[in-house]
Amino acid sequence: MSRERIERSGCLSVRNGRLFVEDIAASDIVERFGSPLFVLSEAQLRSNFRRYRDALQRGWPDGPVDILPAFKANLSLAARRVLSEEGAGADVYSPGELAGVLRTGVDPERVSVNGGGKEFEHLRCCVEAGVRITVEDIDEVDLIEQAAAKLGKTARIRLRVKPPVPGLWKPTDFARSFIPIDLGFQVYKSGLPLDNVVDVGRRALAHPHVELVGLHLHAGRHSASLWYWEGLMRHYAGLIADLCQAWNGWRPQEIDVGGGMAAPRDPHSRMLERGDFLGSVVGYPLLAGLRLLGEKTYHATLSRLLGALLHEHPTRPIAPSIEDYAATITSTLRRELGARGISLSGVRLQAEPGRGLYGDAGLHLTRVKVVKRQRQPVPLNWVLTDTTEFFMMCGTLEANRYDVIAVDMVDAPATLQAEVVGHSCGPDRLAPSQHLPEVEPADVLALLDTGAYQDASASNFNAIPRPATVLVCGANAEIVKTAETVDDVFARDVIPERLATSPHASGPDDSDAAEPQRAAS
Repeated sequence: MSRERIERSGCLSVRNGRLFVEDIAASDIVERFGSPLFVLSEAQLRSNFRRYRDALQRGWPDGPVDILPAFKANLSLAARRVLSEEGAGADVYSPGELAGVLRTGVDPERVSVNGGGKEFEHLRCCVEAGVRITVEDIDEVDLIEQAAAKLGKTARIRLRVKPPVPGLWKPTDFARSFIPIDLGFQVYKSGLPLDNVVDVGRRALAHPHVELVGLHLHAGRHSASLWYWEGLMRHYAGLIADLCQAWNGWRPQEIDVGGGMAAPRDPHSRMLERGDFLGSVVGYPLLAGLRLLGEKTYHATLSRLLGALLHEHPTRPIAPSIEDYAATITSTLRRELGARGISLSGVRLQAEPGRGLYGDAGLHLTRVKVVKRQRQPVPLNWVLTDTTEFFMMCGTLEANRYDVIAVDMVDAPATLQAEVVGHSCGPDRLAPSQHLPEVEPADVLALLDTGAYQDASASNFNAIPRPATVLVCGANAEIVKTAETVDDVFARDVIPERLATSPHASGPDDSDAAEPQRAAS
């Protein structure tokens, strides 16, 4: 991998053949804190935030700009505190996420609480905290009115809308098969049904304790392209104009464009990989027919297919820059809304980047445990690591194809073609078909661009404790989320007394039979 590609993230550099995160060698971080490990760069996080804020503000001279990073993308309170220091708002989804961000010094008026099926107590907490409530359900405005009336407060809300986007005909990256973006967007559960938006808005405007301050759209990362964002904003502007007219000249104080902007190296990958050819309607009959030619011919052909389909993958293109996304979003909205006679004077623009903000601020470090080589019946190599795909489940669902680096051999020839795999009992293909130096046990690998959604989606499959998170700031590194122990994995379990005292129960002694034993550290 070229140094230019590695150093697309300003926090990463190569010095004397070693990968550095800010001013610390990646392998030194592992030496100090162990592995596997999630690592976040504070400098990259701050830089990404400032670039989003400044680029959107340049394109939106009409009013202020808020960046509301999606908290679900990374649940580290320390990272969130960094963003609060920078003046970031927050996009949250659940009562737990709301409680988390409010611990970090965020301005409540810059917090957007999204999500369908909000319960009354959650809405009451939202009104009491003074956050923005993003309405997704037909009857939600009535519950908000009740909560606000009981508290004697005014609830400020936005409606989450889902306009038709018929011009977005290219395949969505979220689907395994070739489903167009316009259909994929409509299938997603979030957002008010188009049939009900006008009525919900009218009811909100009539409620004495509710103020409808804006509209919200979040379509997600169906595509990394600017074409997608231009089309999305064009349809969004059309719906905004229609609603202004339907609500007798109402004008939004806030327009939220959501998130879904890609990180530069953009590991998100279409699930229909080239390797899936082997199980496709074309590939399967071919393989089945080859069996008729005998085992030797079958395996020889299979080896050539694996070499062509699995071992060679072109380098993914770099995604558009933050500045390119911002320019496309703002120019399209301003042009389309202006053409429809909507005044933007004083209107606040908001964006909710998650992966685009956190993604390249993070990497995952793991040690090699075993290198396994096979020559017969088909040649394959595996580099088994001490991590697992279950620590990065969102990446697995998105078929992420991470850039993988042997951190102390960046300049070494990549002579080993191998599957980088985890140590769970699942398939655990962390990074299929990688070109690596001749790594050995104890060498450290880095999986880049894991700062968004990966730690937040981690699970304990095989009862494997989840790893720590380290925050790097210049030459300093510190734990901001501790590694789990086996005790932590089983901490929620309760063995009923009738089972704990059963004659068949086993354990170190009767007094401890009802609880898991602490693993040796």
